[in-house]
Amino acid sequence: MSLGWMALVGAFIALEKMLPWKRLANRSVAIALAVIAVGVALAPGMASGPGM
Repeated sequence: MSLGWMALVGAFIALEKMLPWKRLANRSVAIALAVIAVGVALAPGMASGPGM
């Protein structure tokens, strides 16, 4: 797993926990992570990391 991707996901989770609007933060982070997941699934060559 790439350190960059882990840092990005960690930042999203930290933002989700620190923002005062819990419901909006939860949904926004979930949507952002889903978009990233779909992007990686459709174009795995674009995602950097070992073995890819």
